[in-house]
Amino acid sequence: MKIITALENPKTNEKLKEKTNFEILGNDIQYQEGVIEKLEQNPDINLIIISELLSGQIGFKKLIDKIKLINKNIEIIAILKNENEETKNYLISKGIFNIFYNNKITNDELINKINNINSSLKENEINEEIKNLKRIILEKNNSKEKTKSENLIQKDYLKIKNKLIKKIKNKTETKKDNRIISIVGTNGIGKSIFCSLLAKIINNKKILLIDFDIFNQSINSIFNVKRTENNKTNINIDSLIIKINKNINLLCATDVLFDGKNRIEKNKIKNLLEGLIVKYDLIIIDTTSECFFDYTKEILENSSLIIFMSEANLIELKKSKNLLDIYINKWKIKKEKINILFNKVNSNSIDSKILKTLYSDFNILGKIKLSNNFNLIINNNLKIIDKKVKKQFEKIIKKFNL
Repeated sequence: MKIITALENPKTNEKLKEKTNFEILGNDIQYQEGVIEKLEQNPDINLIIISELLSGQIGFKKLIDKIKLINKNIEIIAILKNENEETKNYLISKGIFNIFYNNKITNDELINKINNINSSLKENEINEEIKNLKRIILEKNNSKEKTKSENLIQKDYLKIKNKLIKKIKNKTETKKDNRIISIVGTNGIGKSIFCSLLAKIINNKKILLIDFDIFNQSINSIFNVKRTENNKTNINIDSLIIKINKNINLLCATDVLFDGKNRIEKNKIKNLLEGLIVKYDLIIIDTTSECFFDYTKEILENSSLIIFMSEANLIELKKSKNLLDIYINKWKIKKEKINILFNKVNSNSIDSKILKTLYSDFNILGKIKLSNNFNLIINNNLKIIDKKVKKQFEKIIKKFNL
């Protein structure tokens, strides 16, 4: 989000640059005419924080009119000299609802308000994207001939295909780096069973599965093994590792990360992974879907490859877009690390071409079809894996460049 301030108060501008990750353009503007100049130079500014006390010959109300004329979609936080019902009503008539008074707002409150506005803008963008997606789906289903939208999708698809070919070529040069894989996605998407099957189907590698899903911790149940007890003091990592078979070991990471006060020590994660990767060919990490834990961010930062799982329906796509926005824009996870995988796909799922267009910025690994055989696989503790399921996983594994 691009922001300018016009407060005759450089300290607030500096605080915003220091305490937020938003793009604060230039220094604080000191006069009304300077606001117009700045907006004309940068028509894509998202937010202006402006004071009624700003010097100039235009006048506050006329200045607001000019701002809206240049950029009708710009968000405005107005800070008035004092409570004035007439000015307040005028601002509301212009669609400005974030109105404060000089002696009644702190910098921290201002930052919170900016964060709320940014979240609202992101939500609107996602909703608009979903609306467009619905429109494309309806046009596709209701027309026997190619519509204009389908032609555009086909054109974009060819561009995406070329990008993917380039990505695959580039990845061959870094083949040896994809040794720590994290599986992420929304709640209930099937991360734990995916991690378990992935480890089981990959051959000829010594694999460590790490269960970082502190709420569910399902992997030991999937393989029908008991977790190792520990006394939370002087923990020996090797003593906590559970042997699944000759190729696969399991570590329930919450046994390592919780200290005596039952608090996650996120700073242990980097050291933990660095110590373990020298002992294994591959580490596969199951994560929680909750995005408010620092340790999840720490895991993704230290992973060489991230598989983001999503269902191919409108509700799950919206959730996925929100989660990806947090990973990329808030946590600053490199987009190049993230690979999209669609799970539980059936005949009613959104068309593959549309999904490729919607996620054109990412490498798409493919899809896993919805099947009742997964229940049988889980209930048999992965001892018997259906051939069709195995074939889907093998196809995806080829794209990992391990």
